[in-house]
Amino acid sequence: MSDRSRLRLVVLRVLIVSLLLTLLGRLWYLQVLAGPQYARAAADNQVRDIIATAPRGEILDDKGRPWARNKTALVVSVDRLALQRQSDGGTQVLHRLAHVLGVSYADLYPRTELCGKGGLPHGCWNGSPYEPIPVTQLKDDRRSTLLALQILERKEDFPGVTAELAAVRHYTKPLGAYATHVLGNLAPITPDELKKLPLAEQAARLRDLVGRQGLEQQYDIFLRGRAGVTQVAVDHMGGVTGTLKQTSPQPGDTVVTSLDARVQATLESALAGAVHNARQLGKAGFGGPADFAAGVVLDVQTGHVVAMGSYPTYDPSLWDGGRIDAKAYDRLRHTPGNPLLDKAYQSAYSPGSTFKLISTSGLLNDGMASINGTYQCSPSYSIGASSFRNFEGEAFGAISLHTTIVKSCDTVYYGLAYHDWLRDEALIRQHKKPVEGVQHIARDYGLGTPTGIDLPNATVGHIADRRNQLLRWKQTKRNYCLGAKRRKPGDILKAYDQEYCTDGWRFNPGLQLIEDIGQGSVLVSPLQLAVAYSALANGGTVFEPRIGKAIVSPSGRVVKRITAPVRDHIPLSRADLDYIRTAMYGVTRQGGTAGGAFIGFPFGKVDVGGKTGSAELGLNRSFTSAWFASFAGLAGQKPRFCTVIMVDKGGVGGTVAAPAVRKVWDTVFGVENHRAAFPTGKPPVKLPATSRFGNGVPTTGNATSGSGASPAALGPVGWPLPDLPPAVLARSSWAALGSGRWGAVS
Repeated sequence: MSDRSRLRLVVLRVLIVSLLLTLLGRLWYLQVLAGPQYARAAADNQVRDIIATAPRGEILDDKGRPWARNKTALVVSVDRLALQRQSDGGTQVLHRLAHVLGVSYADLYPRTELCGKGGLPHGCWNGSPYEPIPVTQLKDDRRSTLLALQILERKEDFPGVTAELAAVRHYTKPLGAYATHVLGNLAPITPDELKKLPLAEQAARLRDLVGRQGLEQQYDIFLRGRAGVTQVAVDHMGGVTGTLKQTSPQPGDTVVTSLDARVQATLESALAGAVHNARQLGKAGFGGPADFAAGVVLDVQTGHVVAMGSYPTYDPSLWDGGRIDAKAYDRLRHTPGNPLLDKAYQSAYSPGSTFKLISTSGLLNDGMASINGTYQCSPSYSIGASSFRNFEGEAFGAISLHTTIVKSCDTVYYGLAYHDWLRDEALIRQHKKPVEGVQHIARDYGLGTPTGIDLPNATVGHIADRRNQLLRWKQTKRNYCLGAKRRKPGDILKAYDQEYCTDGWRFNPGLQLIEDIGQGSVLVSPLQLAVAYSALANGGTVFEPRIGKAIVSPSGRVVKRITAPVRDHIPLSRADLDYIRTAMYGVTRQGGTAGGAFIGFPFGKVDVGGKTGSAELGLNRSFTSAWFASFAGLAGQKPRFCTVIMVDKGGVGGTVAAPAVRKVWDTVFGVENHRAAFPTGKPPVKLPATSRFGNGVPTTGNATSGSGASPAALGPVGWPLPDLPPAVLARSSWAALGSGRWGAVS
């Protein structure tokens, strides 16, 4: 053998030995070093997580009456794996089930299909394939419960079909109060929201119902609790072979609010009554067509909301179970007055003469007016060719600032506003900043700025000044300039568009005049105005209003107390604030603009002050919105509550809005044969006892405000029994309900 051949054999042997060593090294790595890792991976391929949704926490009023809680319902569900093992894939069972449920097979079948990544079928299942798939709406109604029991009694006809207990969100309407917009509602979590969550949480949140609007959204993190997870072992066919690990769901916390159901019910009734009253009176009777109304009741000493709502509204139970019927939602969208929008805090309107208390504060603060001064109340006030008149053309001669407030004389404010504007223009010509005292103090009161309330989507409103007038003109001038070109000659809007197109950036004296009497250049929500009047009533403290009062755990432990933060203090002397308040008390007495609405009211028991407002609407000013802002307290005590009611196109404030506010005071203080919501004249300080069973699971604590279920009236694992006739309950087999744990494997 030649040397060349020997070299080739050596190279071949080295290559073979190297390959063998590499193979042995790889085997050693897989079996020794990485063995535990691959063993875990193999085990993971045989483990599936089943998510048990946590019962949502309650929302209570200040006395423990539930606004939102959970009820239990028997829900028909199918075991997808059990159906697949049948010879026809479960087709016959689903046809029979569809017949019993009164739906078509074409509608039922997609509900049992898993939601894929692309093109989700309508009604598909977004949860685990190893847990029962509900095929009925999760609502606690008698029909679905009876159907579930019927299926349980015919188990041989429905293999793979079971009935499970589920916690269903329920809005209770305590004492007939809705509070629909304040409560909000639930809706399924969206794919975009899931993507924002940590990967470890996404599987557990697939079937989440999350808060949408109102308190349900604001306090969702507390209310939703924590889902339970059951890990099960499955075979190669997908069948469950055993349970490896189980953690129980943790119920959500209870949110105790400062809302009082009795006051809320009265406010809602007063709003509806004011709208109907305005329509009956008509324009000739100082009423109007009244499209909608809104109102707020605040505790002026703490900043908490006692009641808030708007009319028209709708029954919050339409959202029971986290979903609303599409037809019902469409009806609401097309209902006049837009009941889907809360006008108390989500929209802003011109407040009319109720703004004069803000103007008075600004004029006193910057020295343009004095509590010792005398002012001329003439029928009209002229600037050049423009004339501005009193609302009804009245004239009272030389009067004090006190009488100006009581009689609501516009021309006094016109004169003060014009001199205010002239002073600021002179400062601008001297290259100095304008004082704009009314605008600045309006923002101190919380107008034209976010309220900070613990609700989403609250309006900011608008306070016109030189800076934002210029900004608004830059944003909108294009549309006005187009209108000036395209509108037909003689159109009243053409001249208006032309004027705004060229000069809309100017803060002219007319804007200051109408602002000081609360017309077009001022926009506030009823909530914002209530915050401002609360500051007047309590001595100058401006709060960020709060509805939440406390977060309480299912065991009854107070997790968090919620107080309304102080956001500002009104820069007025105590003497000036007392002067304004005293004048407001005169508004409700004989001779004041609200005196007619309070004839016969027991002022010896309750002191009531306020201010009427009638805001003109539209270019032709054919309608006015009726306002009344008021504060009250037991006689001899500090004011405790503030109520603001606005009726859009309702007419005159003293005729339409003030009587509605009087109804609220009747309930709050228990006058004129009404039961007092607050017999002591103050809201309760102590937190109410939270429900033991109201959140769907038994907890410690008192059962004073929840479902009222006692241990004897509970089904498996402490669920309250469904609302069924005794005869039906007597013949139903609760043992047939399986484990009684929603999400368990059947």
